[in-house]
Amino acid sequence: MNISKYISEQFGKPTGIGGMISTFIMNRINQIQYKSVMDNLNCSKEDRVLDIGFGNGYLIKNLAKKNEGYFYGIEISDDMVRNGSKRNSELIEQGKVNLTKGDVMEIPFETSFFDKVYTVNTIYFWQDINKSLSEIKRVLKPNGIYINVIYSKEWLDKIKYTEYGFSKYTPRELEEATSRNGLNIIELIETKKDISYCIISKNN
Repeated sequence: MNISKYISEQFGKPTGIGGMISTFIMNRINQIQYKSVMDNLNCSKEDRVLDIGFGNGYLIKNLAKKNEGYFYGIEISDDMVRNGSKRNSELIEQGKVNLTKGDVMEIPFETSFFDKVYTVNTIYFWQDINKSLSEIKRVLKPNGIYINVIYSKEWLDKIKYTEYGFSKYTPRELEEATSRNGLNIIELIETKKDISYCIISKNN
């Protein structure tokens, strides 16, 4: 077995025991990135918020407990839909959280449904960045906010397993792609010098 390739696959689509381990690791190493979402979400009572790639449901649970509004999540992994739903069972029963299987290239919600959309470290695995960003624009309301949290290409290039299945981008490349698909850049936050960034944009 190619261990590096296996690790890459688990980060892209967490499955089984490997998926449980990989998402646990993600929750540990992504704390600074999670904080950047928490600090910039600014939810109001009626906001609908979408998490793209919620993994084991750790971040969406914390956000839903600390913010007003209603939280939705899509995830391509059946195992993570089950795990995330179990972790968020009380919030789901309260109608505060709604989790479902879904792909960013075909987001299963109607046009202009969300006030906020965020994603943390999923963009490397999107099959078509332009189609995905155009879908995010579609489901965002006018003036809706999109938060994209990433590790830089420079940093990912230093990690062995990212040789497999990762599409890597510089912050500048992602700013350009975001703008090209109709989302206006508001702010680029360097959350850890030369390593991680939070890109905030607004729907036209």
